[in-house]
Amino acid sequence: MPLGHHVVKWNHLVLEALAMIILLAMFQLPASAAMRLQDRSLYMNNAGAGVKTFYRVSFRYMSPDPVGSVELLFCNDPIPYHPCEVPAGLDVSDTALTEQTGETGFSIGAQSTNRIVLTRTPPQVPAGVRAVYTFDNIINPVDTSQAFSIRLKTLGSTDGTGPQIDFGTIRGQVTDSIEIETQVPPMLIFCLAEEVEYNCTGTNNIHYSDMGTLSPTETITAQSQMAVGTNASGGFAITAVGAPLSAGTNTITSLSQPTASRPGQNQFGINLVANDEPVVGNDPEGEWANAVVVAGYNQPNVYMFRSGDIVASSPNVSLMKKFTVSYIVNVSPSLRAGIYTTTVNFIASGKF
Repeated sequence: MPLGHHVVKWNHLVLEALAMIILLAMFQLPASAAMRLQDRSLYMNNAGAGVKTFYRVSFRYMSPDPVGSVELLFCNDPIPYHPCEVPAGLDVSDTALTEQTGETGFSIGAQSTNRIVLTRTPPQVPAGVRAVYTFDNIINPVDTSQAFSIRLKTLGSTDGTGPQIDFGTIRGQVTDSIEIETQVPPMLIFCLAEEVEYNCTGTNNIHYSDMGTLSPTETITAQSQMAVGTNASGGFAITAVGAPLSAGTNTITSLSQPTASRPGQNQFGINLVANDEPVVGNDPEGEWANAVVVAGYNQPNVYMFRSGDIVASSPNVSLMKKFTVSYIVNVSPSLRAGIYTTTVNFIASGKF
């Protein structure tokens, strides 16, 4: 009986010791065990299928072991120990490391169609900050129906070989691009009346002027206004078209050359500036200095009218300019009586 008692107790002690060993094996981890990289992200500057773009990869180092290299392996499957199938169309063989922040000192030590190895010498202990690496000249995959993965791995070696330190995966996906197309339409704004707003938002809708009674001793006058603007690269041109004042077969001669007003002579002419002999008209209004009155119609107190002449123009884009047209009529004492009339048309055209 005593012998049997001792045997039973000894077996009991052996079982307790084994239990303790098993518990220690379950809960005690080695200091160098791999950890997952944290704060992992991927920014693709252009997610279009097959386009060349740059990627910005970021993550936070976790283990306090010296890191000499980082491997980025591009695969369809994110699981680190599964076979790596290269995403169709992807190519990182010509990529360049253009920027690095947080944990630096790296350069590209090796690369292929779907693998990049960052290296630095000597290996350094990561500071635990978030690191960001920018890779240019990456050609995106072409399959928009599935995501692709970047398997990340940090290593103590400087060439991407040997035991890993930490690991993690980032997922990304290319898309069919959305094309947005728009255009600025050709624009020519033009208004004409006795009085117009600078920006053509309104006019007084008067397109007729009774200049009064003709006199051989006095110049009679009238004026009208027009405003114009265009985004045409070649600017605009305003052409004046009309006939001399006439009453039946009798006419008042239009001035073919710039000429001063002379009462007692048959004269019909216009200009587009302010005058004081006689007092009529205004200078052009507006900030656009490239929109100007054409020579022959731009001198104060000098008038001319030739049908088909361009009277104002700009060589390129000009957004709004207001012009005042002055009309003068003089007659000789021998002019036959009658009602003298004419119509002057101003035609604005854009040079698109």
